[in-house]
Amino acid sequence: MDYYNASKIRAVRLKQGKNRDSIGRHPWILDSSLVESVSPPRSGEQVDVLGGDGKWIGRGLYNPQSRIRVRQYAWSQEDWIGPELIQKRVLQAIGLRRRMLEQTATASDSLRWINSEGDFLSGLIIDGFAGHLVVQLTAGVLEPYLEGILTLLVSELQPRSISLSVDEKTAKSEGIEAQDRVVYGKLPENSLFIQENGLAWKVDLLGGQKTGYYLDQRENRLAAARWTPPRAKVLDVCTYAGGFALTIAKATADRGQPCESILAVDSSAKALELAKCNAAENGLETSLNWEQSDFFEALSARVDCCETFDQIVLDPPKLAGSRDKVPRALAAYHRLNYLAIRCLRPEGILVSCSCSGRVSRSEFMDVLLGAARRAGRDLQILENRGAAADHPVNIHCQESDYLKCIIARVL
Repeated sequence: MDYYNASKIRAVRLKQGKNRDSIGRHPWILDSSLVESVSPPRSGEQVDVLGGDGKWIGRGLYNPQSRIRVRQYAWSQEDWIGPELIQKRVLQAIGLRRRMLEQTATASDSLRWINSEGDFLSGLIIDGFAGHLVVQLTAGVLEPYLEGILTLLVSELQPRSISLSVDEKTAKSEGIEAQDRVVYGKLPENSLFIQENGLAWKVDLLGGQKTGYYLDQRENRLAAARWTPPRAKVLDVCTYAGGFALTIAKATADRGQPCESILAVDSSAKALELAKCNAAENGLETSLNWEQSDFFEALSARVDCCETFDQIVLDPPKLAGSRDKVPRALAAYHRLNYLAIRCLRPEGILVSCSCSGRVSRSEFMDVLLGAARRAGRDLQILENRGAAADHPVNIHCQESDYLKCIIARVL
């Protein structure tokens, strides 16, 4: 049966106590929330979601292999989830980015065109890097729509290339094939460098982290650099491509107040090689020092030898991929921030980030409070930031407000 044109939509039911008030328009319906069915829907089948009270909540696509059993894409019974609806959402997202580009001066030739839940297309991320697109698929139920999406992207954006990325973890959890390949056009023969905040950044369109580069921190890197004290001693922990470290190095030099020193730390040798490449491309190789180390070990070593800094940036990888991992993640964030606070000089600047969507903003603020109390220091919040504007947040999906970037003064 072609489920795009099915005349009757099957229903799945939530457990008692779960209804429109508790679920709202959240795009995820987890397997643990559903009443078990003797004859469950097929993979990709369109289903109506009913509350425990039997009332209609929304409409989504079913995946029996995923923990996110249903991804909701419609909240009107008049809406049919098919190519037309999906492509309409893609066009709406592209239109929003075009408005952003018209209304704001951007310091980058790259942006996020589609931001998954933030653009009401749960499981689809599309980043553009100087005319090259990377499509990251994290929802198996969208695979049947992929060809139509790619055709639309070519028509609307005329990209130089499109690469498709499905990582091993996603492939296993969603029941689809892992892949990292070019599906349209050609990649550049030489290394691709994008422009951001007056700097050139090397991007690996195939094999890089996520879609190749973290565009979400674009504005936060500049904000962190604005707060860097004159002649500062700076520590950038989990530097990856050198994003914060190099932006700070350039901004302070441009102000005529270059940093005394900048130490960039990452546990990955590959990441440090990328960061060094970016430093060399921008003529900043003599402005930074590098260290391959675990972030806890790097900070603990500084505490042990009483080394202090004027500014510390913490940008660790995602520590909580699911809700059951949140307590452990909060403990790790606490320890990380506690050590950093101990390493900061009076009136030093802490830039503390979390990209774990399962950790709420209030939970992360509580982490900072606990770390400051434990260290016996006052902490003054200067900026409470999130992802760049091309990463919009869906108010019904707290997890889409995944990036927290807190800039604080430690007294």
